[in-house]
Amino acid sequence: MMPPKIQLLAVLAFGVAMLLIENQIQRLDESRAKLEHTIARHEVAEVELRHSEDVFGQELTPLSETDDTVIIYNRVPKTASTSFTNIAYDLCSKNHYHVLHINTTKNNPVLSLQDQVRFVQNVSTWREMKPGFYHGHVAYLDFSKYGVKGKPMYINVVRDPIERLVSYYYFLRFGDDYRPGLRRRKQGDKKCSEECPDLYIGETKQPLHKRMAQHRRATSTGQDSAVHLHLKDK
Repeated sequence: MMPPKIQLLAVLAFGVAMLLIENQIQRLDESRAKLEHTIARHEVAEVELRHSEDVFGQELTPLSETDDTVIIYNRVPKTASTSFTNIAYDLCSKNHYHVLHINTTKNNPVLSLQDQVRFVQNVSTWREMKPGFYHGHVAYLDFSKYGVKGKPMYINVVRDPIERLVSYYYFLRFGDDYRPGLRRRKQGDKKCSEECPDLYIGETKQPLHKRMAQHRRATSTGQDSAVHLHLKDK
């Protein structure tokens, strides 16, 4: 058996080695992030250069500040975003702007680096779609990191978290008017209103705070409330 002093020195040496390794990993991650942003900025610059060469010889009238406006509505689920977007669609013809839906692969809100570059290029140089209103479930993207001149304006709608939870519960249980026949994998069954009436928060005229109080009491005693039963993955 090793003497206690040797054991202590070994532990200290191991700890120092782990700290050094972690420091090196962090520095490599930072270098990789800087390299990715440099490559992205270079690709955006190349795209803008090619775009300038394509229109070389054509006289382009500079867009006014109003016509050069781009608004990105990066929607938060269950915050009346569909209703808000429908208003934008209803008013676009009358007010002379374009509405575009941002569709991502597998509905992933985080874009890959290549998709970020393409998105920045499209939003910045697509004159035919300005002024534009882009909407979709996408994460915020800082355009200034890619060296573009004009940056879009971001807007959003927020909602009380409990209200969002209840809205999501009803959405999973009953669906919506756009795809009424779709059965979502988290929908579960609809037996809870008969099997657990004391915990059920569905079709009831009780105020929201009382329904959520029932949910908290159920979870604090180790029981499954209706919210938990229908939101967990089956």
